[in-house]
Amino acid sequence: MKEDQIYELHKKYTTGEKTLEVVWLHSLIVRDIALQIAKNVEKKYGVKVDKKLIEIGALIHDIGCYACLGDSFCFGENYITHGEIGYQILLENKYPKNIARFSLVHIGVGIKDMIPITLEEEIVAYSDNFHSKKPIRFNNYENEKRKLEGFEKSKGIIFERFRDKFGIPNLDKLENKYKDRHKEINKWMEGLK
Repeated sequence: MKEDQIYELHKKYTTGEKTLEVVWLHSLIVRDIALQIAKNVEKKYGVKVDKKLIEIGALIHDIGCYACLGDSFCFGENYITHGEIGYQILLENKYPKNIARFSLVHIGVGIKDMIPITLEEEIVAYSDNFHSKKPIRFNNYENEKRKLEGFEKSKGIIFERFRDKFGIPNLDKLENKYKDRHKEINKWMEGLK
């Protein structure tokens, strides 16, 4: 599976050009964060991480978003289901179950019985917390931990465990690399109000 093939799948399900730009950019950034974490894990623990699987998982994790976003790029009540929707989309498009699971288990640190199990799933789920789509921005560890604890106290504990296992990614270079695109996209989002 190549990046351009995954991009074509995003194009197939998108609800608009700008929506595609936001979700795809987010996916690319999550990939960059996840690959950084994977390299650090290999160095810290001396284990082999399937970086190709992480790359694919990061690029497809939000494929279900398009079904949950309106024309105004608003997150409705059903947004929480975008992982399950993405899982079904990927299975319908003949993606293997181990790939489709990245969509199913990526939200926060997992929801109910839809939790990341493999090292690669954990890395993508953890990485996803460091970048948001609306407004499009990078997130710091402390704010994301508080946000997760707002849903359920145990989510913050799991997030801490991910931090202890994976560390906190260095976002400085990525923030600099994507700052202009973030400004442009956020300006577009402000115009939707």
